[in-house]
Amino acid sequence: MRNVLLLALVLGVVGLVLGYVIFARAPVTGDLISIRNLIDPPDGLIGRIVTEVGQFARIRRNILLSGAGGAAVGVILGLIVGRR
Repeated sequence: MRNVLLLALVLGVVGLVLGYVIFARAPVTGDLISIRNLIDPPDGLIGRIVTEVGQFARIRRNILLSGAGGAAVGVILGLIVGRR
């Protein structure tokens, strides 16, 4: 069981990092969006407008799904390795 949790954690973090590198591009400039901008909630009306235009919700969702996918692969690999 320890191997399953360890692999899920490690591959989940790898999935988050890869998801950030792949999906955290600003729509207009193509530069990486800072982690702070993705995590912090918007301040006021202007912040909410910038968040909607920048599609931060979609970017956050894709990054989290990448991390969840990595964790799922880690659980599956851990179960396969654990049976051997």
